[in-house]
Amino acid sequence: MKRTISISLNGRAYMLDDDAFWALERYLKGLEAHFANDPNKKDIVKDIESRIAEHFDGYIKVPGQVVNLEEVNRVIALMGTVNDFDPSSTQQNSSKTRVYPKLYRDVDNRIIGGVCAGMGHYWRVDPVLLRLLFFLLALWGGLGVLIYLVLWVVVPPATTPTQKLEMRGEKSV
Repeated sequence: MKRTISISLNGRAYMLDDDAFWALERYLKGLEAHFANDPNKKDIVKDIESRIAEHFDGYIKVPGQVVNLEEVNRVIALMGTVNDFDPSSTQQNSSKTRVYPKLYRDVDNRIIGGVCAGMGHYWRVDPVLLRLLFFLLALWGGLGVLIYLVLWVVVPPATTPTQKLEMRGEKSV
């Protein structure tokens, strides 16, 4: 019989067997030690934890299902080991593969619906310029309002951490 331990990742509760808990604990402690001198350490580790939680959500089919060591090792392999977070290796990898941004509404930096902020990330321009353009089009026959409303309905919001990274053109783990 194995002991199970209840943990919380990204605000959700998960049940892990004893071996899986200690493997995940070692992994997260290793990440914290690796990013100890980084001023954004808390945000980086929190983003990684939320990505791990997304993987666990995909694994769990029945509420209360216990996450085992095999699943934790699979997620760690997908996320990468602590050695994979070495800045020199990520710099080499990022120069080989270029990631293009995807169009999402930026709900974190929105004024009305996040359309201009999302388009700003997509085209790498200041959202203020796009807001000004929509305002001028709104004054010129109301076309800006119509276009903005259509984009508000058609463009999906960036809600998950992966979508937010894709919106900014950053590679998701």
